[in-house]
Formats: sequence, structure tokens, C-alpha cells
Amino acid sequence: MIKLAIAEDNKYFREALKKLIRTEKDMEVILEADNGVDLLEKLKDVQPEIILMDIRMPLMNGIEASLILSQLYPSIKIIAFSQYDQEENIIEMNIHGIKSFIGKEDNPDELFKAIRIVYSGGVYMTDRAAKIVQNYLSRIGGVQNSKVNLPEITDSERKLIKDIVNGLSSSEIGRSIGKSHRTVEDMREKVYRKFNVNSKEQLIAIVSRHNLV
Repeated sequence: MIKLAIAEDNKYFREALKKLIRTEKDMEVILEADNGVDLLEKLKDVQPEIILMDIRMPLMNGIEASLILSQLYPSIKIIAFSQYDQEENIIEMNIHGIKSFIGKEDNPDELFKAIRIVYSGGVYMTDRAAKIVQNYLSRIGGVQNSKVNLPEITDSERKLIKDIVNGLSSSEIGRSIGKSHRTVEDMREKVYRKFNVNSKEQLIAIVSRHNLV
């Protein structure tokens, strides 16, 4: 049996998903959680082989939870399971090593196929998700291949960039440096202007390429 966990804050969707998985003889749900915090707490007692990870959740989202899981439980495989309209989140999960993605709109057979492939050690991404990532890589390729005049950055800006690369939200960054959410947002916009970028994905591409953090 493939032991699964579901991290999903919508309890009605979670129940429907559990009912669907019960139709498959080689799968069982052994853990369910409302958010990343709940998931990490429950993993202390029981560990699945695969987690179906919603991206947008309260308290701790799927991106943040996945980053922590990769350190604490590297053997657990993660499938991002969310909507396609959250393109930035799909890209960010991919940047941080989550290479398998299924949309909630996809046919259940697509989900079961993904679970079995990932369980066997493979990676599975739907054609639609792959196209989103490929389009992003094409855009970033243009940024990376262009001549970049790297600006000087302060120690606080370097710390901010490192936190952005690590997937922290503005609220979490604010708590770590003792600043308000609004102040962090202002600092973020200033860094974007310095690097002449419009998104955190572009910023991550530049600082990763030049080993700035």
C-alpha cells in the first residue's frame, strides 16, 4: 500500500479526495492536516511515503512546509496539489525542488498516475504545469543571459534577499528582523529596483547565478 498524507485546509475537498483515493486498492490515506503547522506536528507520530501538498494554506503554506520537510524528512516525497491559476506558486515550488505537480482540476486518473510514478522514484508533472515552468525558464533565461550590473547591497538587504530565496513571507521576515510587514514590503521593492526586476523569481535567478547569498 502506498501511504499518503493530505495537507489541505478545505475539509470538504479533503474528504472528497479521501473518498476518491479509497477506490484505489494500492493506496491509503494515513494522515491529513489543515496546514503546514498541523502537518509537521502530526508527522512526529506517523510518516507517509507521499504528501499531497496544497500550496495556499493558512499559518504555514505548502511552500514553507515543503522547505522544512526537505530538511527533516528527506525520504518523504511531495506532490504539489493545487490550482493552475497560482502560477507563481507552481514556479516557486519548482525552484525549491518540488518537481511533481497535479492540478485540482485534473482527471483523477492523472492524480493516481502521478502518485504511482512518484512512489516508484520518478517525477511527474502534467503538461499544463510543465508549460508554466518552461515559460518561466524562458523568461528567466532572458534575464540571466543579459548583462547584469550588480548593485551594492547592505547587510540588511543581503539578509532580506536570503530570506526571500528561502521562501519566507514578508510577515515571517518582519518577525525575524523586528520590522513591520509594511517596512519589509518597502525594503523588498527597493531591492527589486536595485536589481531591475519585477518579481521574486527574477531576483532569485540573479542572486543564485551570482552567488550573492
